Parts: sequence; structure tokens; C-alpha cells
Amino acid sequence: MMVGTVVAAAVGAAAWIANSQQTANGTTAPPAQSGPLIARGYTDAPAGTVMLANDPNGGSLLMEMRVREGQTVKRDDIIAVMANYPAADVGVQMAENNLRKSEWAREKILKGTRVIDLKLEEDALKSAIEQDKLNTMLRNRAGLPPEEKELQVSLAAQGLKNQRASLEISKRRLASDLEANAIEITRLKAALDQAIAIREQALVRSPIDGVVTQVNSRQGEMASNLGIAKLVDMKQLRVFATVDEVHLPRLKPGAPVEVTFRGNPVVFRGKIALAPMMVKREKRSEADLGVASVRQIEVEIEADEGVTFPQLLGHEARVTFL
Repeated sequence: MMVGTVVAAAVGAAAWIANSQQTANGTTAPPAQSGPLIARGYTDAPAGTVMLANDPNGGSLLMEMRVREGQTVKRDDIIAVMANYPAADVGVQMAENNLRKSEWAREKILKGTRVIDLKLEEDALKSAIEQDKLNTMLRNRAGLPPEEKELQVSLAAQGLKNQRASLEISKRRLASDLEANAIEITRLKAALDQAIAIREQALVRSPIDGVVTQVNSRQGEMASNLGIAKLVDMKQLRVFATVDEVHLPRLKPGAPVEVTFRGNPVVFRGKIALAPMMVKREKRSEADLGVASVRQIEVEIEADEGVTFPQLLGHEARVTFL
């Protein structure tokens, strides 16, 4: 009996040691929990994070920084102004002045004075035609020699012909000048658009509604190669919890969770946003069995509709998978 007991104990010890070694090597997984699963996590917004860099054409020196860390900004708000802005702004003003001059010439001269002059020429031609009719009647009543009458008729006809030709030339010249002016205005508008684009290159604008979480460049400094500032859209805030891969089958998108944050007793309702896509291998030191290989997955969690997580990055969280 004593021998049997010793053998059984030895077999049990060997089995325990073998199982422990397998667990340490990562060849067997611990049994999955059937109740609530609790994990630690943190807040982050990778999908809503933007690192702003300056356009090289706008200059590398930061002339003006218009935001500070923690400031809320809207889309298209100016974050920073680069060194090339003053010269580019002068270029825009010059382009605007040139365009205004051309538009003024079109409205005041080409469509104003020149049109009035053209109308006066038309009225003069009409008067000359009526005067010629009157002169024809007078000539017919006068006892002038035929040769003189013929000469007067010829001179009157030539005069009317010259007036008609002059009026037609004036009309064509006005139409040509209007067309040339329209082309010039189109060119000047394109030049203005280009000048505005050049000036815009010297402005660093926010592409999102968000919060400035980091400023890497200061006024008067060269723009950092890490970017001028980091913006985060807090609407994209998520909780990322680390869970052992053995629980992967129960981590389905849409599965409900409860989240609490350090220092905050409020329980926030949420759900799994995405199925875990990557398994991470970590090394852990254990006193009895040496170094163990642990395989973990990161679960992305979003707040339920109408629920807002605290607007803090890197905020420690406790997640309960229901």
C-alpha cells in the first residue's frame, strides 16, 4: 500500500510538472471564464488623431502659433502662421487690386462711357439720314443744274456711308475691347486664385474638430520634424483593453461591456467596436516556473449611443465584458 501511494504521488507530481511546463511554454491555454470577464485598459483615439505639418512652400520658420495645448479647435481654424505669409499676403492684395481695376474698366468705361459714345454716334447717323431726306426735297424744288444736284447727292451719300462705317467700326472695337477685357479678367482671377493658394500654403489649418493635445513647435522656431501640433477628435475616443487570447471566442463586435475609470465611480455602457485582429506575445516572469510566454489581444471598445467617455487620453479604465 505504501509503495502504491508513493507511485501515485510521483505520477501526480510528474503530471503537475508537465502541465506547468506546457503552460509556461504557451502550448496549453487556461480554461475560459464562464462569468463576467474583467480587464484593464486605457483611452485613445488613433482613428481621430492628426499630426499637423507645415507646407514646405509656406516656409519652415514658425512666425505665429495661435493655439495652446488643451485648446478646442474647429475645422479650418488657423493653428499656425509660417514665415512666408507676409509676402504672400502682399501678393494677394496686388492681385485683388489688378482685378478690381479691370472690372472697373469694364463697368465704367466699356459698358459706360463707350456705350454712351456709341449711342451718340447712332443718333447722329439717324439725324444725318433725316437731314439728307430734307436736303433731297429741297434740291428737287431748287432750280439747280443737274450736274450740281448729282454732285450734292453723291457727297451726301458718301457722308452717310462714312458715318455708317464709323459707327460699325466703333461697334466692332467695343466688342473686341469687351472680349479682351473678359479674357484679362479671367486671367486676373486665375492669378488671384494662385496668389491665395500661395498664401494658404503659409497657413496651417485644422482638418478636424478636435483638441490640441500636443504642441511641438514654438513661435520663432523652425517647424519640428515631428509636426507642429497634434490634434485629437474626442468623438473618436475609444477604450483599448488587453485580454488573454483564450477569451477570443466571446469577444464579438457589438457585445456589451461596462467601463469605469480611475477616480470616477460612474459606470459607462459600451460595446465591442471591432473584433481583435492581432495577437501580441509577451514575456512574463513567474517565481516558480521561470519566464512564461503570454499571448494577448487588444479589444477596441466604443461608448453606447448617448454615452460619452471622459475626454482624456491615456485614462486608465476597468472593463467588464458582460
